Amino acid sequence: MGKVRPQPVNRESEFKKDEMFFSCTDLKGIILSGNDVFERVSKYSMEELVGSPHNIIRHPDMPKIVFKLLWDYIQSGRSIVAYVKNMANDGSYYWVLATVMPVKDSSGEIREYISIRIKPTSSYFSIIPQLYKEMLEAEKEGGMEASYSLLVNALNSLGYKSYDDFMKDVLIAEMKDKAYTFPIDGIFHRNGYGKIITESLRMYTRIEKLFQFVPVGLGTVKHTYLFSREAEEVYKMADEIRLTALNSSIESMRLGSNGSVFSVISAEMRKNSEEESKIIREMRTLIKENTEEIRDIMFMINLFKLEIVMLLKFIFSLKEHQNRKRDVDNFYYLLLSSQEFFNQLSYLLQHNLENLEKIDKKIKTLKTLIEELEAMYFRGLIESGYFEDTNFSIIYTGVKNLVIKNKNNIFQMEKSVADILDKKFFVMDNIQKLKNDVEHLKNLLSSS
Repeated sequence: MGKVRPQPVNRESEFKKDEMFFSCTDLKGIILSGNDVFERVSKYSMEELVGSPHNIIRHPDMPKIVFKLLWDYIQSGRSIVAYVKNMANDGSYYWVLATVMPVKDSSGEIREYISIRIKPTSSYFSIIPQLYKEMLEAEKEGGMEASYSLLVNALNSLGYKSYDDFMKDVLIAEMKDKAYTFPIDGIFHRNGYGKIITESLRMYTRIEKLFQFVPVGLGTVKHTYLFSREAEEVYKMADEIRLTALNSSIESMRLGSNGSVFSVISAEMRKNSEEESKIIREMRTLIKENTEEIRDIMFMINLFKLEIVMLLKFIFSLKEHQNRKRDVDNFYYLLLSSQEFFNQLSYLLQHNLENLEKIDKKIKTLKTLIEELEAMYFRGLIESGYFEDTNFSIIYTGVKNLVIKNKNNIFQMEKSVADILDKKFFVMDNIQKLKNDVEHLKNLLSSS
């Protein structure tokens, strides 16, 4: 007779913000191993956990569709990030952000799955308990299809086209909120893993430096939004200039042949505004592409950071002379696939930077167009001084105000791009060094 499942109680099992735990399962979801934090938080001994299906810790508050999504992802060889409410052995609950990754052997076949869990603390998590409650109710009424539809609608209302985009932002936000420290005293004597710890710490430090680089710093997601907003302000200005050119043209027609100069200025302003609009449209495409790439870059770096931190925490938790070869092997296999990971990361970063260089050229063209527009309003103001009872002085004063405002917008855009491009060689050099570090760490793990 199987073990009687505990009844849920409204009490939280302690899981600290800076903690992390993992478990490994076979392809059917049977637990093969885990670490000490997993034991403590779940309130099961490792003997009770190993050999049990992973759903031994499933909480009845969880919608089934979340687990279907999880299995769809990992069985197709992809990693997934999901909020999960678990139930401990005494019925208490604990929320986790689970990142589940397929562990592939040297031939690319999935050998096991590893799930790394951190405590959810970001603003994203605040919507989850209520959303899952509604999804659970939807499942009772209309099955998993109804639950999935509710999830999709909720994500769409948040501005997400797919679960993929949502989970990437979630991992980025949750990892940003965490600060991990390691007890480095005596690392050369700890469990015989001193060299592995030293190399892992070096990689961790290098990853932290990468986050200081503007294109992949989380602040840049907000920064990119501001950058895009400035571009939109210039785009609006182009529309206003087009309208102003029309007003100027109408006003010049009232003067007949005496208004020929204003007619020429109006035509130049209209042409100027059309050029500005064209450049901003092209910039919009590049900015959108870069924003999407930034999310992918950040997700990939955070995923790798998660693996390194978990490896460090796992090794530091090992007792003297304890050997957990299966787990060490799994981290080795995760690193084995990182060559492809870093090639993709290098490509994304390089492409992101190339787009920024294109944007930089377009900003410089915009700057020239604004300077030409500035010369136009000077000419217009001078000419308008010869005519009374016209609106030209009002029209060109309006142009002057638009130019002043948008010179600042363009300056801000130009500065933003320059700040990023200045760090181009730093980031590509660090990616290459990380690739070398991975190779070294992989060799250390294979011989441990």
